[in-house]
Amino acid sequence: MNGKTLMEYLEQWAPVTLAESWDNPGLLVGDGEAEVKKVLVALDVTDAVLDEAENLGANWIVTHHPMLFSAMKQITTSTPNGRRILRMAKAGIQHYAMHTNLDIAFGGTNDVLAQVAGLTQMEVLSPSCEQNGKENGLGRIGMLPKPMAFCDFAVALRKALGLTHINIVGDRNRQVQRVALCTGSGMDFLLDAAHKGADVYISGDIRFHESQKALDAGICLIDATHYASEVLIVPVIVAYLEQHGVPAVASQVNGQVFDVLG
Repeated sequence: MNGKTLMEYLEQWAPVTLAESWDNPGLLVGDGEAEVKKVLVALDVTDAVLDEAENLGANWIVTHHPMLFSAMKQITTSTPNGRRILRMAKAGIQHYAMHTNLDIAFGGTNDVLAQVAGLTQMEVLSPSCEQNGKENGLGRIGMLPKPMAFCDFAVALRKALGLTHINIVGDRNRQVQRVALCTGSGMDFLLDAAHKGADVYISGDIRFHESQKALDAGICLIDATHYASEVLIVPVIVAYLEQHGVPAVASQVNGQVFDVLG
């Protein structure tokens, strides 16, 4: 199988045309015609992920986050990404990213997080496009099977995400059932969630003043962290590729950059 076929499979699921205008998904480094020996799937291209790819003999890396967002005027060893690109070129490793197109795509990051959170009766939170004749967009909103205390829901989500702690905003004893979410940095959709009657909004990278806005809007917040809310998609991508006969493996690198001191 060559890279063109691999990319066709990925675009069948998450077409690049779904991506936000500021985004940069697709083939970012390498030869799109290169033979696919093995695909390593990760959230980001880091030095540790490149070590892993070389050790596994993977010559394609598929990630959620694009390695490149803006134009580079120089590709040299003086910058981290410059060193990585030169290293990839030398090793014959290609890099393909599925970012906001995978956030939007049915079965993508937001649907996976909603499933982990236990939501049913799912709807698109912020419609912006169509996919397969259906309204689609960023974020999801749905229902818990029954009302529960906010703190109990937050604890259950923390455990489901494998986190040692989770930051919350709002009355921990409030009964909640309608839940909205957007993986990664999704606070642009906080008011959409509030207007649609969500009791809780889940996202990452939540800041202090955004938390104040949530309190003013009468909605509870859970900061699931950017990493934990999105790394869930890695094994899903692997399973999708394997269904299409593509040799793929999930990265074992822990890319969570936050730690907690007691």
